[in-house]
Amino acid sequence: MSRSLHAGWLIAFGVLVYSAPLSEASPSAAPPPIQGSAVDQPRNEKPIVLESEAAPAPPAANVVTASLGDPARALAAVSPEPFGLPSSAAPAGGFSAKWTELQARLRAEQDVLAACRSGQGACPKAARDFLHIVDAGRQRQGRAQLGEINRAINLSIRPVSDIAQYGVDDYWSAPIATLSAGGGDCEDYAIAKYVALQQAGLPADDIRLVIVRDVKHQVNHAVVAVHQDGEWLILDNRTFVMVDADEASDYDPLFVLDYRGVRAF
Repeated sequence: MSRSLHAGWLIAFGVLVYSAPLSEASPSAAPPPIQGSAVDQPRNEKPIVLESEAAPAPPAANVVTASLGDPARALAAVSPEPFGLPSSAAPAGGFSAKWTELQARLRAEQDVLAACRSGQGACPKAARDFLHIVDAGRQRQGRAQLGEINRAINLSIRPVSDIAQYGVDDYWSAPIATLSAGGGDCEDYAIAKYVALQQAGLPADDIRLVIVRDVKHQVNHAVVAVHQDGEWLILDNRTFVMVDADEASDYDPLFVLDYRGVRAF
């Protein structure tokens, strides 16, 4: 075979080899996926979040609102009732009937207090004592005002059961009558504080008389709750210390009473 014929045959063979498809042997082709989450995602590593998948940063306006306070959000955060629970109208009878009966006695005492302040008409000592408590509270502000009235009422009444004092299981007394008698049970303390706080100028929407269940002693109990600086403070005849209603873990709220009537938790 001549040298030129041999060279031509080699060239032709090379063209046939290099013209074959590359997809079967090319190193750039992707291998089949390997099954198993242990390989796909190491257990000890957090998923990689692409920048496009990350949550967008809050706008500047939201940052300012968060730092300065959002009035609408703050208003929504205020509990409509003490203990952070919703309430609905209580059925007739029971506490509703007692609260209604008490209103007539409270209105009668309001006339007595008005006469005392105007200087016209008789002013019983118990009425003067009650107005002294109210006026002392007026001299203070905020928690100091609440503490002053809570302490003064607690010291002005000695604990006496309704059976011992009135011969009945449960009687709700108005403040002047309670101070005149010198004694009363838990709801008499609470009623006196409720009226004194109103007389001292606190908004009616910020004051509640609350009937709770004392789970520690397994008895019902009456306290006053006052909304102050975003929390409901409990004024209790058992202590001079005022605590947030959310921290009164021994008390389960049953009923809430105010100028709108009686509601059940």
